[in-house]
Amino acid sequence: MKNKIILAAKSVGCSEIGIVRARKFFELTKILERRGRVSFVEPDYEKRINPFLIMGDVKSIIVCLFSYYNGQRGKISSYAHGKDYHPVIKEKLEKICDVLNEQGAKTLTLVDNSPLVERYLAYLCGLGFFGKNTMLINERLGSEFFIGCILTDFELDEDRPLDNDMCIGCNRCIEACPGGALQEGFLFDENKCVSFLTQKKGELTQEEKEIIKKSGYIWGCDKCTEVCPYNKNLPITGISEFKNELITDLEISEEMSNKEFKKMYGDRAFSWRGKSILLRNQKIISE
Repeated sequence: MKNKIILAAKSVGCSEIGIVRARKFFELTKILERRGRVSFVEPDYEKRINPFLIMGDVKSIIVCLFSYYNGQRGKISSYAHGKDYHPVIKEKLEKICDVLNEQGAKTLTLVDNSPLVERYLAYLCGLGFFGKNTMLINERLGSEFFIGCILTDFELDEDRPLDNDMCIGCNRCIEACPGGALQEGFLFDENKCVSFLTQKKGELTQEEKEIIKKSGYIWGCDKCTEVCPYNKNLPITGISEFKNELITDLEISEEMSNKEFKKMYGDRAFSWRGKSILLRNQKIISE
C-alpha cells in the first residue's frame, strides 16, 4: 500500500513523501512553550500536538512536500508568485487519497488549515531538518516547498527522522533578516519579521515601517531563504500553477475597488488580507 501511495503522490507532482504514526506529540509542547505565542497560529498547545482532536481514529499521517520554486524574485514572497496553494495542493492530496479510499480507508486532507505543526510532522518522517531561521530544509528542495498532510485510519509503515542535523551553522539567515527577527538557539521574534509585519492589520509603528522599507517587500519575505546554501541551484517546480502566470510585484492604485482587486488577484495567496494592507505596504517601500 505504501508504494501505491508514493506512486500516486509522484503522479500529482509531490516531490517528497513520508509517513509518521499518529500519536500525541508531547515532546513538541516544550518547543512551542519556548518559542511562545505566535499570531495567526492556534494558541492552544493541546490542539497543536494532538491529531486525535482532528480525526479521532487516525492511525497514520502522510506528509507531502510540493516544490514551488520558480527561479524568480520580486517584491512578493516567492511562495505567493503563483496560484493560491491551498486549493491546488488540496486537489492533489485528494487524488492521493483515492488510493486509500479504494481500500476502504478514511482520509482527511490538511493544507495549512489545521493547528498541527506540519513542519514538525515532516521532520519526524525524515523529510528535512530545521535551519536557524526555524524553517524546515530538505536537502534536495531547500525550504521552498509547501507541506500537505493526509490523516488516515489506515495503519502504514512509518519513516524516521534524519540521523543528524544538517544545518551548517553559517548564520547567513540570521545576518540577512531585515528586522533582526532571528536569533541563535532557533529563537524567533515575529514582531520584527517582515513576513508578519506585511500581513499585520492596523497602523504600524515607525520602527515597523522601517523594517518593511528595508526589506523592499510588499508581501512576505524571502531574505533568509535567499541566502541559505541549501536554496542554491534548486530544481524548478514541475507544478504548472506555481511556475506559470507568475506575479512577482504589485502596482495597486488608490482608485482600484475591492471588487476589482478580488477579480484580479482573488486566486492568489497574498489576496486574503485585502487591498488596503498591500496598498499600505506598497506606499511604505516607495517612500
